[in-house]
Amino acid sequence: MHPACPSCALDLRQEPGYYVGSMYVNYLATASVGVTAALLLMERVPGPALFAGLMAWALLFPLFFFRFARALWLGLDLWIRTRTSA
Repeated sequence: MHPACPSCALDLRQEPGYYVGSMYVNYLATASVGVTAALLLMERVPGPALFAGLMAWALLFPLFFFRFARALWLGLDLWIRTRTSA
């Protein structure tokens, strides 16, 4: 990760524990898509196959989405800072 944003110079090296919120974003995305897929596929896919697919989703998607979750958390923080620092 770069130390600062090349466009707006936002310092990306935050204090320890700052990125804990990005874990919540990652969990929310993983759980939302997983539960939606389970509800939509429950009648069409056999139980063991659905369970295996959802477990694979729950293990692999967070690894892929990790950087995007951090970026979303930074974007949310920047949006809040620009709204409250007037």
